[in-house]
Amino acid sequence: MSVEIACGKCGEKIKDMKMLKSLKDVMKPSDGRCPSCGQKLSTAEFSLDVQEK
Repeated sequence: MSVEIACGKCGEKIKDMKMLKSLKDVMKPSDGRCPSCGQKLSTAEFSLDVQEK
């Protein structure tokens, strides 16, 4: 199973993971912002989209 984290504003892929990690751990390297558009990312506001490949 693969998990992709993307910015809700610009759609830029932030992280592609093979295993689930804490959202805080995923956001830490970019200081909690989207590296592409600078949108502040929140652990409280996120959605889960599931797609079969």
